[in-house]
Amino acid sequence: MSFATGIGKTLVWVTRLLQWLLAIILMGICAWMIDQYRDGHFRVLPEVILPEVASVLAVVFTAFSIFTIFFMGYTMQLVACFLDFVIFVLYLASAGLLRHNFHAHRQYNPLWWSLMDVRRAQGETRHPNMTSGLVKLLVALTVIQIILFFFTTILGFMVASGHPDRTGRRTRHAV
Repeated sequence: MSFATGIGKTLVWVTRLLQWLLAIILMGICAWMIDQYRDGHFRVLPEVILPEVASVLAVVFTAFSIFTIFFMGYTMQLVACFLDFVIFVLYLASAGLLRHNFHAHRQYNPLWWSLMDVRRAQGETRHPNMTSGLVKLLVALTVIQIILFFFTTILGFMVASGHPDRTGRRTRHAV
């Protein structure tokens, strides 16, 4: 049993399933924040939009990638690796936009202050800890997704390179 058919495929599948679940959670967090900004008639910040876009694409592309690992050939697995790399870059850019929100104390996170201003404008001043927790969760899950998508880009390429279509272990028909 080669790496491509055994442990490697299982490891990629489990990691992609985790990516998919975390992307759904990130979509929900970003959607709530976007809703807060829109309800308050405020401009939605790019720190919220880019992780939302990355997460939506991650849900779609990761579902495709989960399918390709077991049912598609070498070329489609390479496409899945490329899509993993694209999402990795999107999450990396998201972390760059969120770089000022990596503080443990909420008073140092500009996104928290922005969300609290929006909530105050709406007359909602309750639950500042919940808002702080969501900002911290957004940042943490974005960093985790960077690590996971980097991992699946590399591991997926290794699995694809061991695919029978790639290594020439196909059966040849005699003429």
